[in-house]
Amino acid sequence: MPEPKKNIPRWIWIIGIALAIFVYHFWEQLVIAWNDPESLRAFISKRISNVLALLNFNWKHLFTDIYIVAAALTIETIWVGWENCSLKKLLHLKNKSLKTDLFFFALAITNSFKFLSVVLTFGIAYLAFGIVGDSLQMNFGSYIHWPWLQFIVVALYSELIAYWIHRFAHSVKWWWMVHRFHHSANEMGTLTYYRVHFIEDQLNTFFKVIPFIVFGMPLESYVIYYFITELHNLLIHSEIKSDWGWFGKYVLVSPMAHRIHHSVDAAHYNYNFSNFLTIWDRLMGTFKENAVVEKVGLTENPYNQKGIFSDLWTTYKDLMGAIFESKNSHR
Repeated sequence: MPEPKKNIPRWIWIIGIALAIFVYHFWEQLVIAWNDPESLRAFISKRISNVLALLNFNWKHLFTDIYIVAAALTIETIWVGWENCSLKKLLHLKNKSLKTDLFFFALAITNSFKFLSVVLTFGIAYLAFGIVGDSLQMNFGSYIHWPWLQFIVVALYSELIAYWIHRFAHSVKWWWMVHRFHHSANEMGTLTYYRVHFIEDQLNTFFKVIPFIVFGMPLESYVIYYFITELHNLLIHSEIKSDWGWFGKYVLVSPMAHRIHHSVDAAHYNYNFSNFLTIWDRLMGTFKENAVVEKVGLTENPYNQKGIFSDLWTTYKDLMGAIFESKNSHR
C-alpha cells in the first residue's frame, strides 16, 4: 500500500508566503545584488537596519503615551472612584488578564511591540505595507488647507476603514481566531486597549495604510487624531460604564457601548464595531445601546491561565487550525 501523503508543515507555508512577497518587492535590487557581492551585503545590511530601527527608543513617544494613559486613568478614577478604578487593580495585580494588559502596555511604550510584531509574523504585512505605500499615493489631504477640516475628513474616512476591519475580524473565521485574543480579557481595564496580538497588529497596519494612501495623512490632522483617539480608546476600555447620553449615542462611542461589544452574552454579538465615531455603526445597523453587561470575555476562554507566552502561542495554533484544518471557532 502507498504511504499516506504528509501535510506540508504550517511554518513552511508562512515562510514561503513571506519569501514570495519579499522577492516580489525587491526583485530588481536582488538581481543587482546577485551580480555584485558588495551590493548584496549592503542590501542585507539595509534590510536589517530598517527592522532594527523599529526598536529605536523615543522619549517623546514615551512621554506622550504615558501622559495620555495618566490622563485616562485620572478621568476614570474621578468618575468611578478609587475602589473600582483600573489603577487600584493594576497596583494589586491579582488578575492574570490585567497582567497581560500591563505586559502589552510596557511593550508599546518602549517601542518593542512593533519590532516583535514584524519579527513574529515574518515581516509579511510589514513588507506588504511598504509595497502598497510605495506604489500608490494620492495625497488628497494636501487639498484641504484647514487642520480641523483635515481632522474631520481623515477621522470619518479612517473610522470607516477601521469599522470594516473590525467587522471582518468578527465574521472571518481565521481572523476571529486572532482578534479573540483581545476579547479574551475577562475584566475590562484602561490598559485592555493595548491587549492586541502581534498578528492582528500587522493585519491592522496593512489595511490602515489606506487612509495614508488616500490623504497622505497631513501631520496636523494626524497629531490631533492620534491624541484624541488614543485617549478615547483607553476610556472605552475602562471601568467607566456610562453611555454618555446623547453624545455617546450620536457622536463618540461610549464605554458602555464598547462594553456591550466585549460582552459574552450572545444577544450582544456583532454589535458596536466602531471604536471612535458612532456614525458607521448607526448607518450599518450595528449600533446597540442600553444593554446590561454582566460578564465580558469569551464563553470558552483558553486564555489567562498558563501565562502570556502560552496565550500568544495559543493564538498561533488556533489561526493555523482555522486556515488549514477548518477548525470551528467559539465566541
